[in-house]
Amino acid sequence: MTATLPETTVAEPFSRRLRSLLGNQFVGALVLAALVTIGWEIMSSLTFVIPSPVQTVTVMFQNLADPSYLFDLRVTAQAVFLAFVIGTAIGGGIGLLLGLSRLLRMLLEPMIIMLNGIPKIVLYPVLLPIFSLSGSKVVMGVLFALFPVLINVSTGVQEIPRVYWKLARSVQASAWQTLAHIIFPAIRRPLLTGIRLAVSLSVVGVVLSEFFATRRGLGRVVLQSYSHGDYPSMVATIMLLITISFAISVALWQWEKRLH
Repeated sequence: MTATLPETTVAEPFSRRLRSLLGNQFVGALVLAALVTIGWEIMSSLTFVIPSPVQTVTVMFQNLADPSYLFDLRVTAQAVFLAFVIGTAIGGGIGLLLGLSRLLRMLLEPMIIMLNGIPKIVLYPVLLPIFSLSGSKVVMGVLFALFPVLINVSTGVQEIPRVYWKLARSVQASAWQTLAHIIFPAIRRPLLTGIRLAVSLSVVGVVLSEFFATRRGLGRVVLQSYSHGDYPSMVATIMLLITISFAISVALWQWEKRLH
């Protein structure tokens, strides 16, 4: 009679290696990129609307060599940057006040929940005559960006342990010292999560606005490419927006991981 090893002794080393391989972020990213590329290539062969990955990348680099396209990119980038900074500042300020004041939460939280549930783009026809073409898309980006920061900051402040507040009172810390040395360190994780979401959403708000009324910008480029049947340029511009937004989000995510 020959002894046989239990199945678990054979399977366990393989499962450990598999978990280690899948736990590697770089390998996971490569696998995901390969699957997306394969799926993209298959879809491009089924419809003329979707260009192949190679064609899309080629058109993207051709566009980036065009001064007019670079100007549109700069217009969109400036609007996104303003929307992100203003939205983060307003959302962070209101979230901080809501987190510190129970009375303000009782008064304002129902309205904030209602406003956050409204599709922001339906407000654009109202914003357009008030803020003009260039200003309205920034305001729309602000509306998209401020809510994730507001909600995360408010929740983070409310979850600060009470012992921290007792410590601040015991050392007679000023309001600025409490903010800098207790509140900000305690809420940095939800704050960075809100900022990460605000980056992508500010891009969404600005580009959506450029679809409707603007003279320049990448949203206008996408709309014009679609109208003219120039699908490679349309998809290349969309991929450029996705790539930039994804790269910034990953960089902020890595920064968040290092802080923790």
